[in-house]
Formats: sequence, C-alpha cells, structure tokens
Amino acid sequence: MAESQTQFIAETKLPTDKGFYRLRGYRHRGPKTHVITEPTCMIYGNVEGLENVPVRVHDACFTSEVLGSLKCDCKQQLDMALEYIRDNELGVVIYLEQEGRGIGLANKIAAYKVQESGADTVDANRKLGLPDDIREYSAVRNIVDDLNIKSVALMTNNPRKINELEKEGVNVTSRIPCVTKANLFSEKYLEAKERRMSHVLNDSWRYFDNAGQVFESKDEADAKGDFSDYSMTWDEEDELGNIAAKGIH
Repeated sequence: MAESQTQFIAETKLPTDKGFYRLRGYRHRGPKTHVITEPTCMIYGNVEGLENVPVRVHDACFTSEVLGSLKCDCKQQLDMALEYIRDNELGVVIYLEQEGRGIGLANKIAAYKVQESGADTVDANRKLGLPDDIREYSAVRNIVDDLNIKSVALMTNNPRKINELEKEGVNVTSRIPCVTKANLFSEKYLEAKERRMSHVLNDSWRYFDNAGQVFESKDEADAKGDFSDYSMTWDEEDELGNIAAKGIH
C-alpha cells in the first residue's frame, strides 16, 4: 500500500443486528503525527476491482455510538451507511479513530461544555484554541488501494471530505447523501455544519416533534409541538433536582 503507512492485519466474518459483513482490521501510522491508529472497514459483497463502489468514510463518535448522545447525527449516519450497503448488497464503511473532527474525546467533551454557554460547534473549538477540523485521510487511500477499488461513490454531506480524499488520490465519481432526521438536541449542531462548514443538509436540521411537525426554533416547538409521550419538560426537575432532556425517559 502507498508509502507503507497502513498495514492490513486480518479479515473476519461479523454477524450484526443489521446483517452479516466482512470486517477488516488495519494498523495505520499518521503521516504527520506518526500516531498509530487502527482503522477498520465493514464490507458487504465483493468490492475488489470494482468501480463506483459505495463508500462511507466515518469518523469515530464515542458519545453517540456508545453513550447514545442526541447532540449529533453521527450514529444515525453510521447506521444509514451500514444499512445502505446491506440493502444494495455492495459497499464499504471505513471507520477511522478521529473523534471530534480530530481533536480527541477529552477535547470534544471540553467543547461540549463551552457549547452549554451558547457557542456552536465551530466557536466552541476556537474558544479552546482548537482547530475546526484536523482529520486526515491517508488511511482511506491505502485501504481503497488495498481492496483494489477503482473508484468510489462517496456517502457524505461534507464537501471537505470529498476534496481531502481527492487530494489523497481517491477517485470519487459521485456523492450519495447521508441526510438524517434532526432532533431537538442536534438542531444547532446540524445548523452549524450546514451554515459554517458547508455541509449539504438542505435545512434538515429544523426542529420536529413526535407527530413529524417541523418548527423554526425550540420556543416554537415547545409552544406548538406534540411531546405528549415525554415524561418531563425542558425545565422540570426530578426528586434529585436533575433536569431531564426531552425524549429521555
């Protein structure tokens, strides 16, 4: 593989709640930081030697994928991509250890704390002296080469990701949208992704309620929305003084 930065370790068959996939493990040395990470890829079908293979390049999100956070759309996009390649019987999801657009989990938690004061995801990083996005994709180029994939149909909403992959030499022939349904906690994050980071979301981040009604703001949603099956409101406290989030029982 290119520059010997990414080493293939093993492949196994993996049964999941979404179906049966090929799981490949790699070990990668970053070209600038020389930090060792372990990218993986989930494969459906025989992608070797093909053109226009559906590929999702997905960066780790511990808070949503493990803890169930509703602040972002990462887990939804991962699930969507895995289901897409299963339903189309062909494709790859490459999973990279680049938490928080590359700043790491602890820094991401610190940025979340800053966001509690009203800053969006971009300004929160900047207030902490952190970059907007430092992800790099040399591992993707190497994995695509390892699988002998001639070209990819990239599953993304992010123009930067397309540009970065093309700079690495990945032949991106088309884009498959990964637009998910927003919730009351992810709205501001998704708005910032579209308005400040040029993600193609088509205003999908608007507020919605249980009945599927869409609103322009939290205040409008609170005034007109149907949240009848929620156990607590935004400001209601339980017996311990904890304020629950809407939608969490």
